Amino acid sequence: MRIKFQEEAKLDLLGIRDYYRDIGGNQLAMRSIKQIRSDIDVQLSYQAPPYELVPDVHRLVVANGAYLVFHRVFHSIIETESRIEILHVRRSEHKPATHKELKKS
Repeated sequence: MRIKFQEEAKLDLLGIRDYYRDIGGNQLAMRSIKQIRSDIDVQLSYQAPPYELVPDVHRLVVANGAYLVFHRVFHSIIETESRIEILHVRRSEHKPATHKELKKS
C-alpha cells in the first residue's frame, strides 16, 4: 500500500504542527504529528467506510478522535498494491467537509 499526501493534506499537517508548537512547544508539535501519522498508517490497513457526503472518499478518525483524515483508495489491476491519497486532515469538531473541499485535488 502506497500512501501519498496531497498538497492540501501536507499544508493541513504543517498547520497542525504550527498550532501545537505555538501552544506547547516543539516536542508537543512533533508528538502530535507523529500520533496522527501513526494512526493513519495503522488504520489504513482496514477499509474505512465511505464518507457519507462524498461516496468515493473515506474518513478515518485519528489521534483519539481529535482529527479526521479524508482519503481516496485506488485499486489497480496492473499494480500489485493499492494507492491511497490523503486529501485533507482537519479537527473533528469542525463543520463537515464539503464535496468541493474534497474534490479539488
